[in-house]
Amino acid sequence: MKKIPLVIIFFHLLAPCFVLLLLCFFDGSALAAGDEGPQTMEKKVVDLVNRARLKGARCGNRHYKATRPVEWNNTLAQAAKKLSLNMASKENLGHTASDGSGPGERIARLGYKWMTYGENVGEGYLTPEEVVNAWLKSQGHCENIMNPGFKEAGAAYAKGTKRTYWTLVLATPEFSSHIRP
Repeated sequence: MKKIPLVIIFFHLLAPCFVLLLLCFFDGSALAAGDEGPQTMEKKVVDLVNRARLKGARCGNRHYKATRPVEWNNTLAQAAKKLSLNMASKENLGHTASDGSGPGERIARLGYKWMTYGENVGEGYLTPEEVVNAWLKSQGHCENIMNPGFKEAGAAYAKGTKRTYWTLVLATPEFSSHIRP
């Protein structure tokens, strides 16, 4: 009978456990750090917003206690992307798009039936961390982020010739089945 080296037996027995451990503890951040594509950067904005919501924040003179995180919504992300692209193409920061539409109208055009919404915009920031930190230092933007009435969010950015433009759209859908208690 042929003897199998102990190292090979050890490897075959423990390799599946090692792979399982890696899958349990690896969150993909190492990949994301090396290749931060648009979707990764945009979802990072909402992740940072949720971290702030879970901690609570001071917005101007008002303290907001911790609140539930918002859920990523592709339709809201699409609305954010359209505004970011519009701002980048015009090199102009604002809540009103070049067609005259405001956030509520843009969201509704995409089929999102909202009960309430909010929108944060920013320009010139290079990373999700920079833009979310700036929003948290601005009373109105911070209040949008911390508003417990918002249940869903989408974010986007677009690079203009001179600056990068960021948009965060927060909303609560009209139908109560989406509203958390």
